Amino acid sequence: MVLTIWGRQYRYHSPWVQNIISGVGVGASAGIYVALNLLGAGGGRLDSAHVVQVVNATLCSVWFFSSSFGGSILNKLGPGLTMCLGVQTYAVYVGSLWYYDEIGKTGYPYAAGPIIGIGAGMVFITAGYISTAYPEESEKGAYATVLMNMQGLGSVIGGIIPVIINRNKDTAAGVPRPVYIAFIVIMIVGGLITLLLRRPQKLRRDDGSTVAVHPPRGAWEELKSNLLVFSDPILIMMLPAFFPAECFLVYSGSVNAYLNGLRARSLLSFIAVCLQIPAGWALQWVLDRPTWGRRKRGLIGLTIVAVPLVAAWVWEMIRVRNYDRNVTVTDPTDWDEPRFGWIFVLFMLNWVFSQLWHNIVYYWIGAITNSPQKLTHYVGIFRGVLGAGEAVCFGLDSIKIPFLAESGGILLFYVIGIASFYYLGIYHIKDTNYDHSEAGVVIPNHILEGKGLTEGQKIVHVQRADSISEERSSREKEDYGWRRCCLMSLDVRKYIQEHNGN
Repeated sequence: MVLTIWGRQYRYHSPWVQNIISGVGVGASAGIYVALNLLGAGGGRLDSAHVVQVVNATLCSVWFFSSSFGGSILNKLGPGLTMCLGVQTYAVYVGSLWYYDEIGKTGYPYAAGPIIGIGAGMVFITAGYISTAYPEESEKGAYATVLMNMQGLGSVIGGIIPVIINRNKDTAAGVPRPVYIAFIVIMIVGGLITLLLRRPQKLRRDDGSTVAVHPPRGAWEELKSNLLVFSDPILIMMLPAFFPAECFLVYSGSVNAYLNGLRARSLLSFIAVCLQIPAGWALQWVLDRPTWGRRKRGLIGLTIVAVPLVAAWVWEMIRVRNYDRNVTVTDPTDWDEPRFGWIFVLFMLNWVFSQLWHNIVYYWIGAITNSPQKLTHYVGIFRGVLGAGEAVCFGLDSIKIPFLAESGGILLFYVIGIASFYYLGIYHIKDTNYDHSEAGVVIPNHILEGKGLTEGQKIVHVQRADSISEERSSREKEDYGWRRCCLMSLDVRKYIQEHNGN
């Protein structure tokens, strides 16, 4: 059964539907995680701040390694099993916070830190890979937007629950038991849904072409290709842009808990994740605008995000310059106070554009290459370095570094990342990567037809398959030729069959 809405086909084996399923997994895991942490330390219990900071610092430290080398796991297990296992670790994390709130013992939360660290890498490598390797070049902004907005939707669902429960509470209090139970149920169900994810070679675009090809590789080959990515100068240039990408979560949660009551924190987190969804679609309209070249789209989108992002963090530094974290706030801000207005505006600016930074990073990664193997490792490094930045932020936050120094450090990395992206956008992003051969890339049929390939040109592509060493069997040659020609068209497939005498 095929459902067509606004010209897009919704089929189970379509890359678009697979990206939505991936988004469900991210929303049910990271989306709920964000909602819980935005309530403040320990889900709202101020006396558990140190424990939660230690747990999250451990989480992010392990996340660095699981993401940096998790591409090999994804290529071996496939997206369905990889993401399902990853999502379930978030339920372990929520259960540990619930246990700590109820019992007060730290063993379970400390053990949950490295567990969710491994799982977070598995979730985001899978989701990032799908959002960068599955779409055509003209759709990469849309796929990244769906991924981040599904995470935002998870946070909306996770945020509305405590808003409703705490609507009549104006004091700082722990998260009620029903919130923990609801979060765990959402995570378990969402994880099971991700088992529907399929490998890219089993999917078909609307024009009938395969999404990507994954030639079988051994464990050593996977690890070696993962390590070689670290020698890529373009990737090295992007590392400063990766580092601060989720530091704002740590910082926002900490300032939120320091300054605001539980009811105000719940409202801020809920409205922020609601606003990021339409903001993401507005940015996608720019990133995928068909009348502009890809370099122009990327640079304009980068500017749209970078200017208010820098302005928000500068404003944040001005606001917190006199805050003393060693002095407890005795009158936390509530949502019905006049001073809450400016707090609200700044929080929305900071949150929304810091979230949109993820969309920009995914777009830049997808614009650099179409190679599915390379994208697996690129996305893994992005999430790994992001986790390292978050771990550093949690560590500094746990020793109560001044808010001014913390926000200033985050802004510094954003500025360096913005500068590196401008350089890459001007000198390294091309309007298409389909004009040269990349391992595993399947060029959509309609792109090839639009180029008007002649029979002679098609034969040149087919002959590349014949350059394989003679050690390969004729059947391997046929399979390689079939895949390496990117499933160009029915004419090319027919030629391959005739060429091999089948």
